[in-house]
Amino acid sequence: MTAFSIVSAIVSLLILAAFIVLSVKRFGWRLSYSKYAKCWDEAVHIHNVNLWSAVTIVAAILLCFGTIEAGSGSNLQFLGFMAPVYLAVVAFTPRYEGREDDDEADKRISRNQRITHYVGTAICAVTALLWLILTLDNRWWLPIASFAVAAAAAVCTKTVRKSYVFWLEMAMFAAVYAAVFMGGLS
Repeated sequence: MTAFSIVSAIVSLLILAAFIVLSVKRFGWRLSYSKYAKCWDEAVHIHNVNLWSAVTIVAAILLCFGTIEAGSGSNLQFLGFMAPVYLAVVAFTPRYEGREDDDEADKRISRNQRITHYVGTAICAVTALLWLILTLDNRWWLPIASFAVAAAAAVCTKTVRKSYVFWLEMAMFAAVYAAVFMGGLS
C-alpha cells in the first residue's frame, strides 16, 4: 500500500476514535454511534452543520483510500469504496430521529432522512462485511475476532443491553481498520 493510503487511514482512525471517546465521555453510552448526532447537534450549534456529520464524513473519506487499495487485485475491490461512501451517506442524515417541536416540513425531512439513514446503514454494514470476507485473502476471521473483542468490551463496561448496536458498529469499524492496516503491512 502507498504511504498516502496508510497515513490517511491512520488519520481517519485517530479522528473517529477520538470523536467516539469524546462522545461517550460527554454524552454517556448510547444505543448506536448515530445516536450521538442529535446530542452533538444540540450541544454544538454550527449554522447548517452537524459536528457529528462533519467528523464522520471526514473519517469516511480518509478511510476510502486504504479500503480501495487494500482490496486491489480483487474483482470485488469496489466494495472497499462502497462501505466508506455509505458511512458518509449515513452521516449526511443526522436529523433521522426528528424533534418533538418539529413542524410538518421538519417531520417530512426527518422521515426522509430516517429512510436514507437506515438504508445507508444497512448497505454500509453489508458492503463492509462482504469486503472483509470476499475481497481480502485470509482475512475472513477479522469480523469474528472484532465481534469477540467488542462483546468483551460491552461486558466489561456493562453496556451490553444499552449499547449493543454501538458495539456491533465498533466491531465493524475495528475489523475494517485492522484489515486496511494488515494490508498495508503485507
